[in-house]
Amino acid sequence: MNEDIMGINGLIQKAFDQISMERAKSASDLERAWKTVLGRIKAVNYRENPNEGQNMADHSRIVDLKNGVLLVEADHPGWITLLQFHKKFILKGLSMECQGMRINTLAFRLKGNRGDLFAGGDHDYSQEDVKRNIERRIEKEENDLKSFSAESGKERKREEKKEIPPELVTIFEDLRKSMLTNSEK
Repeated sequence: MNEDIMGINGLIQKAFDQISMERAKSASDLERAWKTVLGRIKAVNYRENPNEGQNMADHSRIVDLKNGVLLVEADHPGWITLLQFHKKFILKGLSMECQGMRINTLAFRLKGNRGDLFAGGDHDYSQEDVKRNIERRIEKEENDLKSFSAESGKERKREEKKEIPPELVTIFEDLRKSMLTNSEK
């Protein structure tokens, strides 16, 4: 058999080997980016804790990235709170460091608690649920806007129905008459 020709088993094995190598590299890149981004975080009161970002990196780890949700595990709820506080900074930093990866949000869980997730927001974890939540929020905002619009329209009508004081009516009538007589001359 010719060495250039590979059987189906060899093709499949080669494809799977390539996939796992790419995944391992991207996981390694993501872990490096995580530590780099967190290392850039400085405490609000720098004197109290000058290494806040590094401490967060030491007490957290990436568990999974699926559907744009990065699952992070921390060893204490306090670290989760700090990570949530810096969520926007972390997401922006990760998008700059890992340009090929899609990371939309962060989800957190406490080490040892496999099922308890701390989203740090009102996000669900499936794309369908996220889409439904977004559609619900848009619908609510549209309804709020319509009701606001209707209320302002009613307010305008109320203002239009207000009667003009008789003195102004007289002044406007005189002005109208003078305009008519001036244009007829």
